[in-house]
Amino acid sequence: MNPLLIPETPIVASVLITAVRISRPAGEEIFMEYSDAVLEATPERATKLLMGIGAVAAIRTLMAGAGMTDDDILEGRTLLLDVLAAPRRAGASADTDDARTQRAATGELDQWDEPNYARYGAALRRRFPDVHDYVFKDLAPSTGTASVRGVATFLARLDALENGTDADRAGAKQSDKKAVAFLATRGLDKAERKRLKGLVDVALGPTSPLPEPTELPEAARRREALVKLRGWFDEWSTTARAVIKKRSYLIRLGLASRKAPQRKPATTPAKPVATLPALVASGEGASDSEIA
Repeated sequence: MNPLLIPETPIVASVLITAVRISRPAGEEIFMEYSDAVLEATPERATKLLMGIGAVAAIRTLMAGAGMTDDDILEGRTLLLDVLAAPRRAGASADTDDARTQRAATGELDQWDEPNYARYGAALRRRFPDVHDYVFKDLAPSTGTASVRGVATFLARLDALENGTDADRAGAKQSDKKAVAFLATRGLDKAERKRLKGLVDVALGPTSPLPEPTELPEAARRREALVKLRGWFDEWSTTARAVIKKRSYLIRLGLASRKAPQRKPATTPAKPVATLPALVASGEGASDSEIA
């Protein structure tokens, strides 16, 4: 029976666990199925349980009355130390070389667009304002993949200006070529544009699929150690819930949490009831003839 499905009622849980123990052959160890999240949370919970038992004599006494011996405590410590000593590796890397290269290219373009749009834009705005409006129309620094698309647009527009391929600018070919040549003197020459195009190709290009995940022996050993520790924890945490009734003890063991303080509802002060003399003195509640 999966201990995760055991009812919350301590007495019923204790009976069910006993039934599982009795039904299995002597000396045979049963491995339950646990989620990774449950297993990874176990070392911290087991630590709290062991520390609480060792720190409070009353808890140790109650657990001893329920059958916990020094050997059981030593077993828990040994299992916990075994988990902590087991390497925490997850098998094959969830990444590839070209995926890392792609991220690096995206990051470089992300860092490039803002300062360079600013300086090249300022230079064009002063000397070639119509070219500036053409190149930077609806174009602004961005982040992530948006920055990659932006730089690709920026480079494509410079190519169109240099090659005179935009029919809408047929009458400005000479000026457009001069603008591109001017940008080359500021560092945006053919070599730099080629480098940027290479980064765009890498950033937008496909990456190879991840290899099939394989579980390393170290990961398998760690999981086995976690499962053993979880079995110990399930047995003795369930026992503790059954025999310990004091909430502060359960909190110390990590088996209960403190209740959030409840706010008292705001009370509005009752409106004082005016006495007849007061009403008369204020002129409220009586006519002039009555006051006279």
